[in-house]
Amino acid sequence: MASATFLILVAVASLLASFAQADLQYGYYNTTCPGVEKLVRTELEAIFADDSTLRAGLLRLHFHDCFVLGCDASLMLNSHNGTAEKHADPNLTVRGYEAIEAIKKVVEKACPLVVSCADIMAMAARDAVNLSAGPYYEVETGRRDGNISKLEEALTNLPPADGNVTVLTQYFAVKNLTMKDMVVLSAAHTIGVTHCSSFSKRLYNFTGAGDQDPSLEPAYGKTLTTKCPTDKMASVVPMDDVTVETFDLGYYESVYNHRAVLRSDAALLDDSLTGAYVALMNNASSLDIFFADFVVAMINMGRVGVLTGTQGEIRETCGVYVD
Repeated sequence: MASATFLILVAVASLLASFAQADLQYGYYNTTCPGVEKLVRTELEAIFADDSTLRAGLLRLHFHDCFVLGCDASLMLNSHNGTAEKHADPNLTVRGYEAIEAIKKVVEKACPLVVSCADIMAMAARDAVNLSAGPYYEVETGRRDGNISKLEEALTNLPPADGNVTVLTQYFAVKNLTMKDMVVLSAAHTIGVTHCSSFSKRLYNFTGAGDQDPSLEPAYGKTLTTKCPTDKMASVVPMDDVTVETFDLGYYESVYNHRAVLRSDAALLDDSLTGAYVALMNNASSLDIFFADFVVAMINMGRVGVLTGTQGEIRETCGVYVD
């Protein structure tokens, strides 16, 4: 019965995604706010000049937003009672809210109540990738902003950091995303850091017997215990120890060599299909293939659960309160 329910959820998600795709388009703001993408990029370049780590932060912000209720900027919403999506444990370390608000303020000056926060987040994620030496691609626009944000939705919908390939594939399938989308989008971890608390079990108590995850390369495991002693779980380490701030194949090299930090990343080697993709990407000549695949996967994710037409709203400030 559970598997049948899951198949129904996937079918419904697929149907909704097809409707959303029909309403999104390239150049949606060509007449109503021409030059908006240049405004977003110019503001981002100034922001990144002050803090280059926000490139990874804005990419993660977009991912987490899309995976809860859809790409509707509901993650930006606030709650006086601490019950919005951003207050869920997996979102407590998400960064970039202030950057999106700063960009929104600039865009509002040029085109009041025209451009959605959700579209700004999608553009910012694209530019964060490109300004990290990753691919540039056109972003479908026309999203509108949601006005519902619930903590429990984030807990239910965000893929777990310790999930295996089967679990991760199910989370992606509900969003009408494929296994390939999953293994490709996982490489967003090629930039950015994660807190030691997100993988401490792999270092100190993998099976409950005070042991370390045997799939972790031993020397690297020792390095991680030095960087993440048990009394400093708030410390951070890069998810790609090859090239921390460059959008490239370093992530797949780390995974292939059993130096992935998160269990969900290391798990890609445990499946024949995802493992084969990791092996293919562990080759400098595969960069163009990866970039092309990543662009497709980002466009697919950008269609998840979007509000279009008369749905949702266009608001002046992204982070209004829902209570």
